[in-house]
Amino acid sequence: MTRAYLLLDSHLIPNIFARLFELANITVAHSLYLTTRYAEMASFGPVLVSVEPGSALANTFIEQWQGRAGIWLESDADETLVLEHLRSLIHVRLAGDVTAFFRFYDPCITRLWLADLADAERDLLMGPVRVIRLPGGVVIQQNNPHQPCARYATTPWLTLSAQTLEHLCQARREHFTQRLVEHGQRYFAPCLQGLDEPAQQAWALGCQRNAARQGYSADDEVMAWASLYAAFGDEFPEGPEHAVYRQVLSQRAVAPEQRLEQLLDELMTQMKPAERAL
Repeated sequence: MTRAYLLLDSHLIPNIFARLFELANITVAHSLYLTTRYAEMASFGPVLVSVEPGSALANTFIEQWQGRAGIWLESDADETLVLEHLRSLIHVRLAGDVTAFFRFYDPCITRLWLADLADAERDLLMGPVRVIRLPGGVVIQQNNPHQPCARYATTPWLTLSAQTLEHLCQARREHFTQRLVEHGQRYFAPCLQGLDEPAQQAWALGCQRNAARQGYSADDEVMAWASLYAAFGDEFPEGPEHAVYRQVLSQRAVAPEQRLEQLLDELMTQMKPAERAL
């Protein structure tokens, strides 16, 4: 019997275990990092849970999470085999015998990694997974289901070439830049009004560079930084009126995420008088 699963990014879903219990009464979710050398990071890693199509959990995934926080899988193999194979993919070997985490459960990475491979290579990589469903109606299907199940080892069995790694990284950067443009169009329309597509892309790239200069490069950090960039532009936080923001950024004893929250709080405080004036 074919069963459906969600492989979710717990880093991108706040209070994921409480949410799973709320939506589907799930008390045990399988963290891929458990029983591996990365066990201490289990609360931030990928989590596998079974899901019933049409359920509250399935609908929440489709409406809120499938764009960036996980993938939908289907398999007729035993759940233990599915878990073991997916666990074996959490890290990869790169050039120079370097080991790196592999976020194959990011739907953008999944599509870029598997969609254009030859059937035999894709079938082997999917192991006991028969179908992967991605946003936009993209379906990655295994042609030959009789594949061995890989098992986790401290030394990764999967190797990514420099060319494949660059392809994944470049395509993901382009995907995020487009997401940032759409974010700007939705929340900061005046900044992009009248700009053609290349100029909108340039705005998004400028926002990323501006955030990176202050140490913020994660997707969620840059999305939050966009509020500051939209308000002050590329000179932020070096402008003469940005002293209070520079003071916040100089507090190195404060965690980066807390400094970012303080920056956004200060921005909201400054915007309120302007709103009242209108």
